[in-house]
Amino acid sequence: MKNVVKIALFFCAILVSAQNKDTLSSDRPGQALSSNTVGENVFQIQAGIDFLNSSSDFYPNSFFRYGISERFELNSGFILSGHKFGNDLESFTIGARYLLNKNNSKYTSSLQFSFDAGAATKNSQITYIIGSSLSEKLSYTINLGLNFNNNFALNNGIYVFNLSYALNEHVGLFIEPFGKFLKSNFKFNFDSGVYYLLNNNLQLDALIGNNDGVFLGAGVTWRVPF
Repeated sequence: MKNVVKIALFFCAILVSAQNKDTLSSDRPGQALSSNTVGENVFQIQAGIDFLNSSSDFYPNSFFRYGISERFELNSGFILSGHKFGNDLESFTIGARYLLNKNNSKYTSSLQFSFDAGAATKNSQITYIIGSSLSEKLSYTINLGLNFNNNFALNNGIYVFNLSYALNEHVGLFIEPFGKFLKSNFKFNFDSGVYYLLNNNLQLDALIGNNDGVFLGAGVTWRVPF
């Protein structure tokens, strides 16, 4: 009887540990990177497709993130382009994100480094990310980045300001100006959209914006805790 109880408790412990209470933290929808890492031993897929109206091009894209620890993750992603659902490789990045803030901090901040080996002109980028809540439902995320060419000369600066509002525990809206600054003329782009959290590990999203023409996008985030 004692052995049966021990076995039952063992399987209960496995089930409890598998029910990770953390909710996914996605870089989708929009341009802003999340200030959070995915968490230790968590694999996350962020996949979607964008459509640029001015050129009728499709941009399928996927981004993969894996948590080495609670504060450090490795990530990689690609973007395809073309008239026929993405014929060409537009971008292929490899990178890492490190959570800077300590526990119980009012703000969440991190650093993301990425190298684009698939772009026509190879480049690297470092981005400082900070996020916080203005109220129970209203939050913001800011990205400030520097992009360098293959010789580590400065290409440009990038900025994103994402403002999100949670309608309820499942549905949220966001608005987001983004663009470039420093070496080129200041550029202002804009997008807005909605996300729907089906459960702690699955999210759907859609957006519309303007970046040298109107673009539409939709995607999914799938979080797989091990």
